[in-house]
Amino acid sequence: MRVTAEGVVSTVVAAAPVRIAAIAVVAVLLTVLLRFVVGRVVRRLSRLPARAASVSDRANVVIGDPNRAGQRLRTFQSVLNSTVAIVIGTVALVMVLSELDVNVAPLLASAGVVGVALAFGAQSLVRDVISGIFMLVEDQYGVGDRVELGAVGVIMASGTVERVALRITTIRDDDGRVWHVRNGEVLRVANESQGWSQAVAQVRVLPDADVEAAREAMTAVTQALRSGPLGDAIMGDAEVLVEDVAGSGITLRWIVRTRSGRQWQVASAMRRELPAALAGRGVTLAD
Repeated sequence: MRVTAEGVVSTVVAAAPVRIAAIAVVAVLLTVLLRFVVGRVVRRLSRLPARAASVSDRANVVIGDPNRAGQRLRTFQSVLNSTVAIVIGTVALVMVLSELDVNVAPLLASAGVVGVALAFGAQSLVRDVISGIFMLVEDQYGVGDRVELGAVGVIMASGTVERVALRITTIRDDDGRVWHVRNGEVLRVANESQGWSQAVAQVRVLPDADVEAAREAMTAVTQALRSGPLGDAIMGDAEVLVEDVAGSGITLRWIVRTRSGRQWQVASAMRRELPAALAGRGVTLAD
């Protein structure tokens, strides 16, 4: 049996698509497998018992909140899944180019030169990635947090964090719109989901109203809410402050400390129950 050069070439050419297909299949399977492993590890970690809670009397913040830990785990899962896909995709691409008789050695050797060139042309990209790493390490926010992102004097986006990657943070606002914010552009983060929050309601009563009676009404409403379905959301007693005094009325600021993410629900119940409580004590709201 005589083997010719043309036969060898034709055999190699015919086998190349098979090897390329095999590389693609292995890359897809490996990506799915690693994402499954990451998800399994995250689920196991989320089921671990929370560390003993340490309460700060000054700030009344619970350290080691299991809900917060779960949010951090989901955030790292999102980042790890993206990283796995990028790394495996890059390796698979290099192997496919090698199968197509493309000399990848010069490409790999020139990676350093290309990296230096990109460092000048893609400084914003590098800044976005570095900022994303520090945001994750410092736990500034995570998936499921209610945040407000902005620069100096500018609010860029506010809403619920749906996805955190090394370059982009995805937020859905109250109108259902999805915002994609570059991490490098974020200079300020207001997180409403860490530790505790405050439900705040402003009440304006007539100038001759009994402020002490209004304070008692707010305290009674707060206690009633604590003994009802919202008892698990309220963390403290009511604090009533006189915010403004004018000829048209007196403005009272009603503050109740709540668990993170529950302040809007509590504030809505406060406003709903207050008019009847004030009327029962003879306090009239100003127009």
